[in-house]
Amino acid sequence: MNTKDQVKSAFDALSLANKVIFVHASMRSLGQLEGGASTLLNMLLAQGCTVIVPSFNYDTLCYPPQDDNYQQNGHRGEWQFDNIRPFDRNDNRIEVSMGKFAATVVSHEERFRTDHPIGSFAGVGPKAEAVLSHQSDIDVYGHYQYCTNATDAIVLSVGVTLNSITPIHFAEQISGRQLFRRWARTQARGDVEVCVGSCSEGFHQLEKTLQPIATSIDVGLGQWTSYPLAALIQESARAISVNPTITQCAPECPRCQDMAAGGLISTVQGKQPDLFQ
Repeated sequence: MNTKDQVKSAFDALSLANKVIFVHASMRSLGQLEGGASTLLNMLLAQGCTVIVPSFNYDTLCYPPQDDNYQQNGHRGEWQFDNIRPFDRNDNRIEVSMGKFAATVVSHEERFRTDHPIGSFAGVGPKAEAVLSHQSDIDVYGHYQYCTNATDAIVLSVGVTLNSITPIHFAEQISGRQLFRRWARTQARGDVEVCVGSCSEGFHQLEKTLQPIATSIDVGLGQWTSYPLAALIQESARAISVNPTITQCAPECPRCQDMAAGGLISTVQGKQPDLFQ
């Protein structure tokens, strides 16, 4: 069976047709798929899927204001930024680390992209705008919240580990952790304050927790795994609440240290760090 036929079989095995799919993909894991990322995207769209990917930019990060009143913000020492580039949602520029599939979605002529200058998401398909319109600078994972009651929302890992699965950051928030704050430069709005996720290098430690809700199939040189979005968030949040260090990549990581301790603390009396206080 060639790779394209394996992809078609995976669509059936994972029941992907007509779903809202949060895709995290390594195209290298597919081996030889003629047409590459464009072929995979078109095949998903032909199944009636709405395809959503992270489309992050880190070169938009800029300096905080002098009255930055946050502690336990996942950072140590002085901020250092070189070659700051303003974010423009109409631009197709994303971090190379997002991968070829994400870049293909962002470049699609019908894509919808959010305006978060660091953690934007892009989507193509019938429900893309309806889902992604729920993200904002502070409610960075609002689109996941919007989909948690939906039965058609799937997280799809294409040849990547749980370290690449962004919705786990929302599970951290649901568990009671306060998201970090950063500042970013935008083309249209100047410098803005935003919420961001933490370190994800320890998320693979949730594999045993999530195994009962995972469905996997070998495709190409790797494996595809699907998770119902709501169940992934619920089970991850429960595990984090029971064992706060389960997401920690290393004892010396400042982001993991601060997030395991509960996340952001505001030193301004009465100021709420984020939406889930």
